[in-house]
Amino acid sequence: MPDKEAEGWINTPKRREILLVFAVPKTLKQAQKELSVRKLTLKSFLRNNCLQCLNPGLKKGRFYVLTEKARKYLNPNCPDFDIHKDWDCIGWIVASPRMRLAVLRCIDDRKLYSEEIRMRATQFNSRLSRPWVKTTLKQLVERNLANSELIERIRFYWITAYGQKIKDELAVIAPLSLSISGFSAA
Repeated sequence: MPDKEAEGWINTPKRREILLVFAVPKTLKQAQKELSVRKLTLKSFLRNNCLQCLNPGLKKGRFYVLTEKARKYLNPNCPDFDIHKDWDCIGWIVASPRMRLAVLRCIDDRKLYSEEIRMRATQFNSRLSRPWVKTTLKQLVERNLANSELIERIRFYWITAYGQKIKDELAVIAPLSLSISGFSAA
């Protein structure tokens, strides 16, 4: 698409509104909530090189952001961000139907056992089961987001430096109230 034609296509009011939502990385679901729409299709934006997917290998939890071309036509003052984050890991956490994010947010540098973590996480989802929390903790350990140690027949978990980095990034990218539908961080 020639530059003049691309600028005209991008700057229609509805497309501009949609694109501005993606000035910072967002999932499709987060964008739909922010725009208060039930269904949003991104195919034309991807085809016209206005949006790029940061983690195309995932089926769920894909993050989209403006391309340089779209930034140029929309607003030169759009905030910059680091596209070199581990978007696959971030998408995996956000896409969890049972809220891996809630469990990750409840882990810190103190050694806690799974029931303590589950009790903390119930403030975000009262339906978290013990087996599911244990499975999630095992997955977090496998992805090097948490460490575990068996002490007197009780397994304790705590966050790794990499896990803390991802947790901090998620606090900005995926606020808990946006990521967990139906639950708020109250």
